[in-house]
Amino acid sequence: MPAAQPPNWLPPIDGLHRIDPDHRYQLHGQPLRISVTGVLSCLKSPFAMDRINATRDVWEPRGHETHRAMELFLSQQIGAELQTLLQGDHQDWIQPLLCSDRWGAVQVIASERPTCCIRRGVAGTFDVAYEDPGLTPPERPVWACEGPARVLADLKTLGQNGATYSTAAQLGGYMALEASHGNWYDYGQTIWARPGSTTWSPLYSRQQCLIAWAAAWACWRAIGEDPNPLRGL
Repeated sequence: MPAAQPPNWLPPIDGLHRIDPDHRYQLHGQPLRISVTGVLSCLKSPFAMDRINATRDVWEPRGHETHRAMELFLSQQIGAELQTLLQGDHQDWIQPLLCSDRWGAVQVIASERPTCCIRRGVAGTFDVAYEDPGLTPPERPVWACEGPARVLADLKTLGQNGATYSTAAQLGGYMALEASHGNWYDYGQTIWARPGSTTWSPLYSRQQCLIAWAAAWACWRAIGEDPNPLRGL
C-alpha cells in the first residue's frame, strides 16, 4: 500500500490489515475467515485449478508487477521502483496500461484498497475505483453517494492470445463488502492488459455484479466450505 494516499481518495477502513504473502486479513487483530478470491474458488473445477497452477510461474509475476506498477502510478509514487517496472520483463503490459487515455477521463478514488464485511467475515483487496463524469449515474438509494458515476474495476493480465471472461462475481463481492462501510459503486469494469495493448470492458451494472456474487456466495456455502451455512443470511 502507498505510504500516503492522495487526499481525495476514500479513507482506509480502520483496523483492517492484509497479511502477505498469504493474503489473509485481520480486523483489529481478529482474523477474517475468507477472502473474495477464496469464495470464488468454489466456481472453478479441479481441471481449471490444475491449469491455473501449471502456469503460475508465468501469470503470477506478470500480474504482480503490472498491479504494482498501476498502484504506484495512480498513487503518484513516480520513483525508482516504477521506473524499474517500466523497463522490466513486463514492460509490454505495463506501458500501455499507464499510458491509456482513460486515466485522463476519470478521477481515481482508490487503488489496491482492502475492504471487508464484518458480518460475513469476508475481506478482499480491489484494484481501482474511479469517478467518471462522462457516465450518467443510474438511480441511487437515498443513502448512496452523490456526484459522478462511480466505477469499481479489476485489472487482469493476459497473454497475447488470452481470452477475456466475466469478472462480475468478483466485482460484486467487493461492492458488497464496500456497501457495509457505506461506499457505493454504480458500475463494474474489467481492465484487460495484454502485451502492447490495454482495453476496458463494457460496464457491468451494479445489479449484474451483485447477483453474480450472490450466486458464488450461495455456492460456497452449499458445497460445505462454510462451517455455518446460515451465517450472513
